[in-house]
Amino acid sequence: MFRYPLVTLAVAAFSLPLSAAPVQAAPMPAPATQWSAAIAPTGCTTSTEWVTEGSNYYYGRGKVQCTTGRYKVKIQCRNKQTGVGYVVYGSSAVNAPGTATTTCNTGNVAEKVYPVADPLPTGGATTGCAPWMEWVHEGSNHYYGRGRVQCDTGRYKVKINCRNLQTGATYVVYGTQVVTAPGTATRTCYSGNVAESVEALPQ
Repeated sequence: MFRYPLVTLAVAAFSLPLSAAPVQAAPMPAPATQWSAAIAPTGCTTSTEWVTEGSNYYYGRGKVQCTTGRYKVKIQCRNKQTGVGYVVYGSSAVNAPGTATTTCNTGNVAEKVYPVADPLPTGGATTGCAPWMEWVHEGSNHYYGRGRVQCDTGRYKVKINCRNLQTGATYVVYGTQVVTAPGTATRTCYSGNVAESVEALPQ
């Protein structure tokens, strides 16, 4: 006749304590939606429209419509009297295929329209850059020698490809300051020379 219960013998045979706690199940993975990134807008169409304000008529409205994603509109505007450019963001985000709209300051014109993802991408990359050129006034000299760039995300300088119209020689100048989005980086070509193209230089 056995002197110990069978369960005691089994535990002794496998050197397992009776008080051993049960193994806990591995935690369930987080729902996939926690890892999903915002959908960047695709299939976007941009346009500009006339704005009528009393006796003022100007091409100052920018619109964007995309086939997928969620987005705002950004327009690069210009004051035709001073030649100064700037950027305006729409205040409201829309889901595709809605149309996002905003307007330049009174009397100013929209030169370029961009879709802007909502929310903005993260990770530090420089994205959504809008470059433009401006007049420089130096005494009796007036020339398209200033380059500016503004981006939605990241840190960047401005890079300008310049040309001396007297000699035809080309050269590159870089901005001396790094700016953080949505700031605007600015630099000017040598006196009397013109800016032929402008771009952002990520930092």
